Amino acid sequence: MTEVIGVNQITDDRFKKYKPILTIICCLASIILFIGINLEAKIEDWGIYKKWGSPPPTDIFNGDYWGLITSNFLHTEIWHIAFNLFWLWYFGKKKEFESNKIYYGLIILSSAFVSSVSQLAFSDSTGIGLSGIVYSLFGFIFIKSKTDDKYKNYLDKKTVIIFIFWLVLCIILTQTNVWIVGNAAHVGGLLWGATLAFVSKFKKHWQIAIGIVFLTTLTSLISWSPFSISYLSHKAYELHKNQKFEEAIVIYKKILERDSDNEFANENLKQLEVDKLSKQAFELHSAGKYNEARQLYNKILSIDKDNEWAKNNLNILPVVGSVE
Repeated sequence: MTEVIGVNQITDDRFKKYKPILTIICCLASIILFIGINLEAKIEDWGIYKKWGSPPPTDIFNGDYWGLITSNFLHTEIWHIAFNLFWLWYFGKKKEFESNKIYYGLIILSSAFVSSVSQLAFSDSTGIGLSGIVYSLFGFIFIKSKTDDKYKNYLDKKTVIIFIFWLVLCIILTQTNVWIVGNAAHVGGLLWGATLAFVSKFKKHWQIAIGIVFLTTLTSLISWSPFSISYLSHKAYELHKNQKFEEAIVIYKKILERDSDNEFANENLKQLEVDKLSKQAFELHSAGKYNEARQLYNKILSIDKDNEWAKNNLNILPVVGSVE
């Protein structure tokens, strides 16, 4: 009697033998970057992070947009890369198996972009690691498992609980300052993957339109800056560098309204105010208006008590009305 092989068994056998080329490339890229950055003598430096794929926000705003993608593949801790590679392989192999290479590649790249932009819109960096991409793939497969037989039963209840629990736990740990995690990257990736899965049943033009609206809305949060001051800091720095001092002062003050302890804004605002008072004091001193100059020198020292220029000029001011 001949044994009949079911369609599901054939599919399972094909899946087990399948080599997910793009997923393998993503894993290898992450491993190479991990080894490279850990061979550096000192990791805690923006220059090193940029060298291995994660430029600072200021550089991204100045045109290093590639960092929005490459920062996703950078890890510095062994547990971090091990965790992410395991789940990237688990979800990525399934998604790549069920998709054509172009569509899968676009999902990876768009998820990387969304992950980084989400984190940048809610914090002062893009974050690093594949977690945003992993959550995007998880969100995609989770939604698809409800409507598409190809994905049904791929996610067991335990996996779903792990990802939801981890998402909530990371938010709690970040909010309590126990451990700072890129939660915006997780949530952004999750929503993007779920959105892609949900709109996949629509016609192509609707899929594209919804995707553009999602990406445009997300990206606009960076320049709008309702949650993060990273773009405001960049804008203030550029104005300051180009000697547009009055405009820079306005932005620095806006930053301090959000974060009164912001060292960057406090120090630069102090420097701008000192520079402005110094010019006025010099003009008054040169014009022989010594009392007015003295007041400004004292004001400078109230802002910057170690200002040697103000101290020296204050000491050489003649005492008005003194008898020689």
